[in-house]
Amino acid sequence: MDEASADGAMRNEDTPPVNPPADVHQAELPNPTESDENDVETATPDITHAQLVSLRAALRERLQNDFVNDFQFMSNDESVNTLFSLFERTIESGQNQSGLLLGSTGFGHKQIVARTLRRLRDRFGTFTHVYLNGTILQNEVEAFKEIIAQLGRDKSLKHPVLSYPTMYSYLRQLLRDRAEANEPVLLILDGFEQFASKHTEKQLLLYNLLDWLQFKDVKMGVLGISTNFSIVDAMEKRVRSRFSRLQVVIPVGNFNHMRLMLHQAFTARFLNWRRSPDYTAPSTAFLEAFDSHVDGLLGESAKASSLLGTLEGMWDKSRSPEYFIRLAVAAAGFLTIEQPFMMAQNFHRALYQLEPDYQLATLQTITNTGIALLIGMSHLEGDGHTYFTLEMVYRRWQDFYRKHDMLQQLPTRTEAQLELENLIQLKLVEDAGDPFRISRAKYAPSETLQPEYRAVHLCFEPKTLQGMIRSGSIQCSTAMSEWMVNGG
Repeated sequence: MDEASADGAMRNEDTPPVNPPADVHQAELPNPTESDENDVETATPDITHAQLVSLRAALRERLQNDFVNDFQFMSNDESVNTLFSLFERTIESGQNQSGLLLGSTGFGHKQIVARTLRRLRDRFGTFTHVYLNGTILQNEVEAFKEIIAQLGRDKSLKHPVLSYPTMYSYLRQLLRDRAEANEPVLLILDGFEQFASKHTEKQLLLYNLLDWLQFKDVKMGVLGISTNFSIVDAMEKRVRSRFSRLQVVIPVGNFNHMRLMLHQAFTARFLNWRRSPDYTAPSTAFLEAFDSHVDGLLGESAKASSLLGTLEGMWDKSRSPEYFIRLAVAAAGFLTIEQPFMMAQNFHRALYQLEPDYQLATLQTITNTGIALLIGMSHLEGDGHTYFTLEMVYRRWQDFYRKHDMLQQLPTRTEAQLELENLIQLKLVEDAGDPFRISRAKYAPSETLQPEYRAVHLCFEPKTLQGMIRSGSIQCSTAMSEWMVNGG
């Protein structure tokens, strides 16, 4: 055995095997040590360490910058066109409109709004847009002040100290003045679920805004942005009656589109080697061989491969483009001198690496109602319960709110049930059927039970949620933080 071969053998022996985390389901993720049918055994190519580092850096740059912009630009045209036609009527003919932009986390809500506003400004010129974030503003008064500040930029007016009736009248007059000057106002409400939650002061803001849309002397459009597809059901009746119910749903798209984008992103001939003076491009022969492996992994001929089957299954479970970008970057990071080509095992190892991170990232997208349900389940599990029904969790939540004189803010059981279904879909909570034998049938499927009596269990450790709330990684109310950390 020559010296180079011996050195390679020693490196292979020293490399520890990749083991999946304990909380990852073996049935969903293939073994990273198993090669895909498209993996091709190749001799050690002629590539230096500096060239390999440059290749990984160039792929990472392409994926994290160009790829995400290209994907969102191509996949969101339909939503931009719909929003444009919605508010075109407000700007052009003064028809006040309200609507919702709905989509899963990571599907480019803000980019869609920004592109729509740019098109409207290019087409019609002058109008004013006001942006409010529901997770930042605490009540209606703060929101009124922020709207007045953004509408009064030209008057150097910022957060005036006014009584509520005076502020209400002043803001109403500002909107009237804008309409008389033929300058419509488009109001963007990000985190719309925060404004639409029942029994909160912020829903009063939403009521007033929608009420003003009924007046002819106001020229305004209101757009809510949310990841909660059932948010309209959470509105009070008086608010819902004034809402136009126009909804723009961001299409998820098909996996083939994502596959094509990944294929293009990994193709070496599309890399810009001049982007950084530190890049050292590999030889033309190596780049051609690299592209050949990418074709076999992500091209048309690979559609039946087990890797693409796994990735498509994750896409169907509403994994966002952001997740696939992180997955691709992680896969590129496994390129080595010994194996410098993209293989299925690169993606398999990346899947095992990112699966726990995906669960943590998902927790960051949950609404306050969902966080409350998870906190209640965490406390029940701490008391020794393995399974729990919605009724058990809801009573625990009710006791906490009663203790702190907050029962008026408690969502209804129907709202809690809708949020529980969302948690199950996100794989944070799993349906456990009927372990308490509530049904008379010996083996009753969960579908035959009343929703509030279906048992569930957590798919993660309660200390994970507690740690994220302590560190501030999860945005939730002060009451929820107190309940999680101190138990009420």
